[in-house]
Amino acid sequence: MRKKIIIITSIMVLMLAGAGVWGYNSFFKSDPEIQQQLNNQFGEDFFKSFNDEITDVNSGASNNEQKTNGMNLAGDAPSSELATEKVQQGNAISNTAADGNQGVLDKEITKEQVINKYQPKFNYLQNVALGRLDTLYSAAAKEYEQLRKAGTLNRSALAQKYIQAGTMLEANVDNQFYSTLNAMQAELVANNLPTDVIASNKAAYEQAKSNKRAQLLSKVRT
Repeated sequence: MRKKIIIITSIMVLMLAGAGVWGYNSFFKSDPEIQQQLNNQFGEDFFKSFNDEITDVNSGASNNEQKTNGMNLAGDAPSSELATEKVQQGNAISNTAADGNQGVLDKEITKEQVINKYQPKFNYLQNVALGRLDTLYSAAAKEYEQLRKAGTLNRSALAQKYIQAGTMLEANVDNQFYSTLNAMQAELVANNLPTDVIASNKAAYEQAKSNKRAQLLSKVRT
């Protein structure tokens, strides 16, 4: 999330105006102590727990199916007579079942099916990322006020802290987004389907970041 850095930077510059000219390396170079401080404050999962959460979005139907199958298999074992009868019935319909299964296998995957598979993952990632950015903004504003009132405000140190927080969030969100996008593209290509949706999803992702930046900067100005 490259633009997320710009968001955090712009906010801190506006909030901490008058702090002077700061060296680039002082603020954008990763500091292990600050990283540990951020992990302690927000929790390590805050910055990089997206993968497990996104996996859970579409797991409901699959889990339900597995549970149903498990329930079918968990019943009392049939007697030998019932088992024999079921085998005979199975043999009687085997050809029909095979034909039906072949029809399912021959059914082509559509572009819409692939989109419907991945779109909830993109939506969820976007919502979580924007929510966490709001959390960082609120924390930065609150900490700024607390330190200012206490007379212990170090503007450059506070700016460095939340710029690094934005960088950490950006790296993990970007990684998850593009990993999911690449998986979607691979599935489309594998099924000889158009891939124009890849570009549109990427554009929507960038637009969402741009909109959020404008929203946060508007908050700072008011």
